[in-house]
Amino acid sequence: MQLRQEAQRLQMKTNQFVQYIADNVDHNIRSLDGFGTFHGMGIIAASTPGIKTARSVPRTNPSIKEITALAKINIKFYKEQSNSFQKLKYEVFEKREIENKSWKLDLLSKICWPLKFSASWSAIMHKTSGSYPGQSNITFLPMIDLNPSDESCIYTTLHFVCKEAKQNKCTPILTFDQPLYWKAMMIVQNEPTTSSLKSLVLKLGGFHAEMSFVGSIGYLMSGSGLMNIFETVYASTAVSHMLSGKAIARAVRGHFLLDTALTALILSNIYGIPVPKIEVNSEEKMQRET
Repeated sequence: MQLRQEAQRLQMKTNQFVQYIADNVDHNIRSLDGFGTFHGMGIIAASTPGIKTARSVPRTNPSIKEITALAKINIKFYKEQSNSFQKLKYEVFEKREIENKSWKLDLLSKICWPLKFSASWSAIMHKTSGSYPGQSNITFLPMIDLNPSDESCIYTTLHFVCKEAKQNKCTPILTFDQPLYWKAMMIVQNEPTTSSLKSLVLKLGGFHAEMSFVGSIGYLMSGSGLMNIFETVYASTAVSHMLSGKAIARAVRGHFLLDTALTALILSNIYGIPVPKIEVNSEEKMQRET
């Protein structure tokens, strides 16, 4: 608790950027029989630049009540309200003619990637400009002993983050995954204008946004033969996860491979360059046919 208060004082002096992340946390309390698993909401705070603290921690023998008082979050029960999303009106965006030159870079990447002529990560880092804000650090905040998908748990998390951000004199920025993000957005949207939750900035995690995007491609391209093409490289079980957006690393790799193959076929047809064929011996041919 003292370390946390000290970090908050340092944060107010150095004007750090603080972002809160909340997600479900599972802990198997009984590791022998597998029962009694703790399932709650875990919260962390990422501060940039980080705070370096070096101090000795004295050996004490606190009681359970003292430990509970240090990491206590008051539960706020959520009362379902009328959905105000029906009152939203979407205005028509003004169409602007802007020349998009990114297609040149896209074409360059499509040509260079199959040739394995790409800069390494270290070379990309050397090309970056600007000042380095410093390494971030993670602060573990108290957990909430409620079902993370429950509205009361999400409602309590939102109020706790707003309270912590107010103490740190910073804007409350909270990141959720997709299911929790949608419920949190509905809660904030239905709050009155005087509620403290209106100052909260909700963000969908970048990783979850990528998973949703890849999963939408798999849904739209179902029945088009995309699964059959992926199964020439990956196992059928892995392909099903790739198309649903779960195996994100394999999915991104597979889509890049497919895009490169299609680009090679299109360029071959345009410029009349034959695509090199790979000779398959009789043994491999028999295995493919069987």
